[in-house]
Amino acid sequence: MAKIGDQSFTITFVEDSDYTQGEIVTKGVKITTKEMFEIDGNHFNKFHTTRVAIVNRFKNEKLREDINIKQIPLGPVKCISEKSASGKSFFNLVDA
Repeated sequence: MAKIGDQSFTITFVEDSDYTQGEIVTKGVKITTKEMFEIDGNHFNKFHTTRVAIVNRFKNEKLREDINIKQIPLGPVKCISEKSASGKSFFNLVDA
C-alpha cells in the first residue's frame, strides 16, 4: 500500500494475510483493487497491509460480505495519514 501513496483505488476483494516473522504474527489483509498500478516497472492490483486501522476496518464481517460475496466494491478510496485524538499518526482509508 505504501507504494501507491495517496492514489485513489477501488477495493474488489479482501482476504486475511497475516505476516509472520519468527514467532511474531502481525495481522494483515490482502486487498485486490480494480485498478492496476505500475510499481518498479511491474503492474499490480493486489496489496498487502498490516496498517492497524485498515486491518481493523476489514474485520467487519458485513463489509467483507458486501465486497467479497455481494461483489459491491468499496471506493474509490485512498490511504492517508491521519492523527488520532492523542496526536499519534496512523493510516486510514477515506473516500477519494
